[in-house]
Formats: sequence, structure tokens, C-alpha cells
Amino acid sequence: MDWHVYLNDEADFIPLPLNARAEVLIREAGLHLEETVRGTVVFLGHGSNGDDADAPAHLLRLAARLFDTTRPAPVMVQ
Repeated sequence: MDWHVYLNDEADFIPLPLNARAEVLIREAGLHLEETVRGTVVFLGHGSNGDDADAPAHLLRLAARLFDTTRPAPVMVQ
């Protein structure tokens, strides 16, 4: 697997909203989850030397297909 996901490990203790989209994406991408996903989730790819990198294109395409969305174009902030 060329990506990983960060979940809020305190979601069981604080009232965070369900994150159904993240849960569907995680499951459809091939990870088995025992519990529901709550709160903010961050998907990242694996970079060199163990660093985080951008989420891989195939994961972004899967999300776009599942949720009928496309990734927004980058915006340069000055």
C-alpha cells in the first residue's frame, strides 16, 4: 500500500461527527475497519525516507469516482 491515513484517536472520548465519506474511501481502498470513522481524517502518500507525501493519484481518482467530485485546482496565495 502506498498511502496511509491519520484518524483521530480520541474520537471515542469526544463527540465528533461521523465521517462517512472517509470511512467509505478507506474501505473501498482496501483497509478493514472495526469501528466507524469520526472527525477529520488525513490521507497521505509515502515519501522518501519515511516522509509523508501527497496522497497518490489512484486514491484521489477513487475518491472522485465514489463521491462524484474532482480535486480542486491548486490556488496560489500571495
